[in-house]
Amino acid sequence: MYTILLVDDESTTIKLMRYMLENSRFPVLRIFEASDGKEALRMMHEYGADLVVTDISMPYMTGLELCRQLSREFRYTPAIIVSEHDKFEYVREALVCGVKDYLLKPLCKERFLSSVRRTLEELPETVHTIGETSDRWRGLADTWVEAVLQENRPVQEMTGRKWLASLQSAPPYLCLKWHSAFHRILLQSAAAKLEREVECSLHPYHGQTGAELTNWVIGDFKALQHAVKLAAYTDNQRMIYNAQKYIQQHYNKEITLEELASSVGYSAPYFSYLFKLKTGISYMAYRTQLRLKRAQELLLKSDKPMPQIASEVGYNDVTSLIRAFKKELGYTPSDYRKGGFV
Repeated sequence: MYTILLVDDESTTIKLMRYMLENSRFPVLRIFEASDGKEALRMMHEYGADLVVTDISMPYMTGLELCRQLSREFRYTPAIIVSEHDKFEYVREALVCGVKDYLLKPLCKERFLSSVRRTLEELPETVHTIGETSDRWRGLADTWVEAVLQENRPVQEMTGRKWLASLQSAPPYLCLKWHSAFHRILLQSAAAKLEREVECSLHPYHGQTGAELTNWVIGDFKALQHAVKLAAYTDNQRMIYNAQKYIQQHYNKEITLEELASSVGYSAPYFSYLFKLKTGISYMAYRTQLRLKRAQELLLKSDKPMPQIASEVGYNDVTSLIRAFKKELGYTPSDYRKGGFV
């Protein structure tokens, strides 16, 4: 799916080009509009585009000036000029700027669509369309952040290499899109106290050239990785504390993994992985420890019968309590009550 930017100070021409594109069979995702070159540049920095179609005579910045700027800042984005002027010097200047085609007004539908189709088909294979690139990098971002959070270093390094390789060959405005996407993921994963610091870290790219932006984003990669790790550590520690507190309050009940994970806002598989990673035992083993500790207290400090103790600490019958004692402690509840294993 392609994104096309139409630039003309004549609204009728814009409407005509939009109509022809929307009624063609081109896989066009979005069509942006600008009334002059300055507005077009702003939109390129903000949204990017796979193709720019521009008039020449416009206020503030002409189409030729826009094309010169595009060739410097957005070298992967081709341009087509539509103009009322057939002067040789205009055509020559357009060719110098790398313009793909020069169409005269009034526009011929067949010629216009043919030019757009040919230009889009000639886009380098290494440069995906805006929508595809964003989706692909978003997938890489999700994989990378998950690997960082799970401390899966092989996947983390492999994904990082793929990401940096893409960055080094990508247009600068896509680097900006990448950083914005990563910023959102980072804030979702990071502790709230880091949000202001992350926001401040985004200011340096404003006003920079494309090359400077690319270098800055690549250089910032390791710093962001460190921030994610730090924030994840804080969030994970809080999650473990809350989970342990929940188990302590409900240890004598049958808590499912899904129920426990939901209580702390995590998916069941991810919670199970993190809990064991951070505590060294599974949540079931932690609950068993709490049950047996409470059972030991009741055995020594009360004369309650064994079935009642088993029920109070969460076991359905005495047999289950005895089995847990022997497996985890190596002796029976009766032996413990006799005082030989204090």
